[in-house]
Amino acid sequence: MGAYDSTSFFIAYWYPQVAVYDDIDGWDTQNYTGSTESYNDFNDYQVEITVPEGFLLFSTGLLQNPDEVYSEKIWRKYLNAMESDKIVGVVESGDYEKGSVTTRKEKLTYRIRAANVPDFAFGTSDHYLWDASSLLVDTLIHRRAFISAVYNKSTKDFSNVAGIARKAIQSFSTFIPGVPYPYPAMTVFNGQGGMEFPMMCNNSAVPDLQGTVHLTSHEISHTYFPFYMGINERKYAWMDEGWATMLPFDFQTENAPGYDPRTRNAQGYSEFAGYDYDIPPMTPSYNLKNPAYRTASYRRPGAAYQFLRQYLGDKKFLEALHLYMSRWNGKHPAPYDFFFSFNDAAKENLDWFFKPWFFETKYPDLSVEYFKVERGKASCEVKNIGGLPLPVLLKAYYSDGTEDVVYNETAGVWKNGNKSIFVNFSAPKQIREIELGTSQIPDVDLSNNTINIQ
Repeated sequence: MGAYDSTSFFIAYWYPQVAVYDDIDGWDTQNYTGSTESYNDFNDYQVEITVPEGFLLFSTGLLQNPDEVYSEKIWRKYLNAMESDKIVGVVESGDYEKGSVTTRKEKLTYRIRAANVPDFAFGTSDHYLWDASSLLVDTLIHRRAFISAVYNKSTKDFSNVAGIARKAIQSFSTFIPGVPYPYPAMTVFNGQGGMEFPMMCNNSAVPDLQGTVHLTSHEISHTYFPFYMGINERKYAWMDEGWATMLPFDFQTENAPGYDPRTRNAQGYSEFAGYDYDIPPMTPSYNLKNPAYRTASYRRPGAAYQFLRQYLGDKKFLEALHLYMSRWNGKHPAPYDFFFSFNDAAKENLDWFFKPWFFETKYPDLSVEYFKVERGKASCEVKNIGGLPLPVLLKAYYSDGTEDVVYNETAGVWKNGNKSIFVNFSAPKQIREIELGTSQIPDVDLSNNTINIQ
């Protein structure tokens, strides 16, 4: 996939693969083009890769012969990291200076096995540093995952990446999606861009903590979508990129001070929503190019999943997500498998939400139309101009400089197909201004979101 200096490489898309045959389209003949990404069947891999002395190799799967390729010192630190809850510097700058990283053989053969994964990628370098630890990801069967970050010592952020990756995997395993990390390992390799593979990420160095937390958690979340589920992201990229946008929201907010990923996504969607580039996500992804591809695959579905979570509530949303994942992991789910699973778990027909968000050209635009106050009672009308089911939040600003949220409801206020709602609330003080929406709710026209009373 890339050469990052004269002796550091990441190798992907490097071997012939048998096309998927599914019960919807038959043989998958859509090529990987760089944007529309993977669609592979699940396989077991036994791989042998030979590199010169001094080169470390990191890959999908688990190394079977660490004692044959690592020097005794590195091997012992590796074994320590495999059991440690703390970050271990398995390979540090001094290890290279002493020439004691690998065994002293002219050629080293790394033997790797990976079970039930849809792809295999690897990276290698003769000077990258290596931080690692392990994490108990499944308390029921006491299963641990081995988590690594390997990087050029000149990068400014990667010394934090092993810890960030560990926290991200713990969050994904415990909270949302709340499914134990399904693989025995994860390595974040310091390459270029941001690209996911089973048990591997190929990530650029990012100059600030917010970017590092975002990139690391986004790429690791792809473990679930597409890999664990077997998504056809060439055809329906929103079924994996949308989840990789939304699932890390909580983690990114908590671990990157000052960062608001929900606002970032809402503003990114608002930039293109309602225009020619805002294509319904059900349009096959291989027909889309940026920015239409990014809008339909990342921003719009990321917002949709977030607002669906708000409507259902965390408990019911996770029950629905778990039903979908337990039914369909490893079985190449299609969009209707997602829709029907959520309908079943929620015990209601959510088509009022799915249809405008995924099938239609509706767009985010709410407006507050009028406002009046009589005897301490206020009322206003909120219209849904664009037709997308969006949350509705109204804030009142008072003449004394205070403010208050006077109405805050989920997208469920639009489930009956109504085009507007009437909001009544108490007005204990003189109101100076009414404001509709927040930065986390996309809206293409903010000019109709406020009414000035004075």
